[in-house]
Amino acid sequence: MNSGLVIALLGGAAIFCLMVALYYRLKINREKQQIHEAVGKWIQAEGPTQGWSDDLADRLDQTQWAKNLAPKLKRASVKLRPSEYGAVLFLLGVMMIFLFHYGMDAPVWISLIISTSLTPLLSKLFLNSRKHIYIHRMDAQLSEACRLLSSAARAGLSIPQGLELVVKELPSPIKDELGVVVNELRLGRDLELSLNELLTRVSSRDLQVFINALIIQRRAGGDLAKVLGEMATTMEERKIIHKTVEASIAQARYSAYLLPAVSLLIVYMMSQMVDNFFQMFTDPKGMILLAIFIFLQVIGFIFIKKIADIRI
Repeated sequence: MNSGLVIALLGGAAIFCLMVALYYRLKINREKQQIHEAVGKWIQAEGPTQGWSDDLADRLDQTQWAKNLAPKLKRASVKLRPSEYGAVLFLLGVMMIFLFHYGMDAPVWISLIISTSLTPLLSKLFLNSRKHIYIHRMDAQLSEACRLLSSAARAGLSIPQGLELVVKELPSPIKDELGVVVNELRLGRDLELSLNELLTRVSSRDLQVFINALIIQRRAGGDLAKVLGEMATTMEERKIIHKTVEASIAQARYSAYLLPAVSLLIVYMMSQMVDNFFQMFTDPKGMILLAIFIFLQVIGFIFIKKIADIRI
């Protein structure tokens, strides 16, 4: 086996183990902090002195980059601080540099360019994927939430009381999101403001229809039980149509992700078959060829995603 490939695999394995160790270290620190906060409420003692890593994480969380990233992590349901997520991205970039430099014999500067280009792209794809999955799970529970609110309205309960019933009966994620609304209502906040903030956190067309129905009924009155019952039936029918369309376009959707993966696999095979394969990218013509290759990959990915993006 190629010694460079062995070094790359060992380096990747070492960085992976480091990422796992970092994850459990952050998890243990978070659990310790929760324990100290719980004990502090009873003994009213000051918390423990933070280590240098905690101080550095707190400073990074105060930067503009972290403040812009925090809402994205929250919408994607990623239970990490911006500093922790940035550390994971840094280790991922280092691992890709090892992979391209030692595994494919690419020059350091090419490995660095590829790593710094792919890391933000992979981060964006990951956050968008998590966000869409979270919204899809939320939409899947709206029909049942409508039925519970409809039953609550028939029983003479108000909208806040019906929302409390939904929070008690349904699991996450709708339990968590509506739980925030219920807690705000208990503190005396206006229902419309709380629901509009919920729509800001979870941008979904089904959720928008659901919230608009509650707001309009609160303003103008009407048979809320009947409206929510019909809405639940409509959402269930849309869910069936959505699953049918998803099954039909699944091949096209996965092709968008396989296209760059297959291209990278071909590049790796060429680097193993042709000596000094990456040396041609040091020439201006090779750089132009590399730029065209990356441009066509991005265009192909976007084009296939647009074709597979069918809204219902």
